[in-house]
Amino acid sequence: MNPSSAADQPVILAERERPFWGFAEVFLIAALFLPAVFAGSLVVQIATRFLHGDAKLGLPLLIAEFIGYGIVFFTLRLLFARYGQPLLPSLAWVPQPFRPINLVIVGVALAIAMVLLGSLLHLPNTETPFDKLLSDTVSRIAIIVFGVTIAPVVEELLFRGFLQPVLIESMGVLPGILVTSALFGAMHLVQNAYIWQSGLLIMLVGFVLGVVRHISGSTRASAIVHIAYNSLPFLGVLLYGNPTNIK
Repeated sequence: MNPSSAADQPVILAERERPFWGFAEVFLIAALFLPAVFAGSLVVQIATRFLHGDAKLGLPLLIAEFIGYGIVFFTLRLLFARYGQPLLPSLAWVPQPFRPINLVIVGVALAIAMVLLGSLLHLPNTETPFDKLLSDTVSRIAIIVFGVTIAPVVEELLFRGFLQPVLIESMGVLPGILVTSALFGAMHLVQNAYIWQSGLLIMLVGFVLGVVRHISGSTRASAIVHIAYNSLPFLGVLLYGNPTNIK
């Protein structure tokens, strides 16, 4: 009998994870995040002054956020090195058991469901801080590319790879996924002008991503769903310049 591909094998739920890190590392990274982004902003402000640019445009702010994430992941690598563990495999960036196309379908269906639910919740058509970042073409293109590539992967590694296993180990599966998704939704409130409907919708998205991550044992799986989900609203940005508040 010819060996079949991994995607043809029966799906087996992931075994329970026992992270070697805990709340001390979680609190450290949480405390580091804002100073890291501030450091990135400072670098960008100095660079834009030298280049006579505008540090308030979307692209410079995106670069500042990218630098901040770089500082956070460098710190994580140092923390994990103390335990003699590699960074990405520790954050469950490992092969996943599902067909990628099925995960893409889940992500697209999730985006459509959130748009429909947003209309039921009367999601206000309010200009948000995120919308203001799309004022120029270069920033719009950069944010679209970032939003469907790096950003989903980074968020999955941090929330579903780093935070969720600790919360599940401490609280149990359902509470751990719920708290992770609530924090995920809360993080996005700032860019969506604190619109509670947006926060609720993103929390629901985070819950689905958390479930995918848990049953697959892989942040690659949840990242694929996340990328597919983000692709729909960012396609709206590309075509119409009018994003939804469910990013």
